[in-house]
Amino acid sequence: MMPSKPMAAGWCVLLAATSLLAGAGIARAELPTFLQKPSPRHIRVLCYNINWDAIFEDDDPDNHPWRAYDMSDQFVRVVTAIAPDIVCLQEINSDRDPQDVAEILDITLPLGFGESWRSHGGSDNVIAARFDLSMTATDTIPSTNRGQAMALVDLPDDVYATDLYLMNAHCKAGGSESDIERRQQHADAIIHWIGDIKTPGGYIDLPTGTPIISLGDFNVYDTDPAYHLTTLITGDIVDESTYGPDVAPDWDATDNTDALPLHNGIGPDFYTWRNDSGSFNPGALDRIIFTDSSITVSHAFILNTTTMTPQDLADAGLEFADVVLDLSDGYYDHLPLVVDLDIPCDMPGDFDDDCDVDLIDLDVFIDVLLGENTDPADIATADMNGFGGANGDDIGPFVEAALSN
Repeated sequence: MMPSKPMAAGWCVLLAATSLLAGAGIARAELPTFLQKPSPRHIRVLCYNINWDAIFEDDDPDNHPWRAYDMSDQFVRVVTAIAPDIVCLQEINSDRDPQDVAEILDITLPLGFGESWRSHGGSDNVIAARFDLSMTATDTIPSTNRGQAMALVDLPDDVYATDLYLMNAHCKAGGSESDIERRQQHADAIIHWIGDIKTPGGYIDLPTGTPIISLGDFNVYDTDPAYHLTTLITGDIVDESTYGPDVAPDWDATDNTDALPLHNGIGPDFYTWRNDSGSFNPGALDRIIFTDSSITVSHAFILNTTTMTPQDLADAGLEFADVVLDLSDGYYDHLPLVVDLDIPCDMPGDFDDDCDVDLIDLDVFIDVLLGENTDPADIATADMNGFGGANGDDIGPFVEAALSN
């Protein structure tokens, strides 16, 4: 079936755009596979305890005798290789402006003209993002007893069907009964807050299905009862007199999911902290816990530069000891955790719901226009100008959507 005459002019535009679409999108292909994002539309989140201001050039290393050298250059290399969209850091001293983190990212991962990274801090936690942050808060009600950074990440409405809510936390370290109790209080408070999010009224409400992520240094020791981790996953609150009844934390009334990434995406290790000269075993102290009914982790890894090949290090612009505080003692402290989030999209022309408009979508679009695809949902998606039906007038808007992707 030949295209009708009213369609012909636009058809030429569509064909001309095909070659541009075909050549688009393989960015940073020289990187090791585990460092590559599944697609540009995935949202990459970095979670990293950076060891008390170690990333700042103006921090005095003499304040930290366990640190062998300044780590600002290491942080720049790590962030450059990972290229996150959202950065969640712990152990940023509370007297430091969270904008200091954004300024490092503005230099290391600059955005478009006139754009800059946004940041928000609470206690020793900082959230920095390429996107606007709203509904910011520094603690839950009732309190976590330590504070944290919380924010709604306002994702672009023309691409994503929902925003993303983050709770960046640093639970109390230490092995005393008091330390364990404070970690449990922190977890109870987080779950109570999630219950408030899901229930109309109270202190905070979000649209049903908004992805919620609790992440940070939760100090999950293998010598602990570790019940606070169970609480974060299952919603089983211990101190119900203070924090209320148990909460099924996911939107579908099920448990949360622990991402549990592996070293460099392949493992077998999944510890996030290690000190070979100390008495504690390596452990997964840091976690990324999320509502899997509203979000998918398509790819995840813990960066460990010490197990990368020399070629992979060179390709990524990394150095062997970039995640190590003191190489002589095998003191890693905390390793960076990364997740790539597949968030529901709402993009015009995106037939396969992968948050981009590419050659796959082009094939479907052409079939609809030629009358070879009569699926009502695809016809509705092909109606780019919203005037009803799919015809040649939709070609221009489709090409515009594809080229802006």
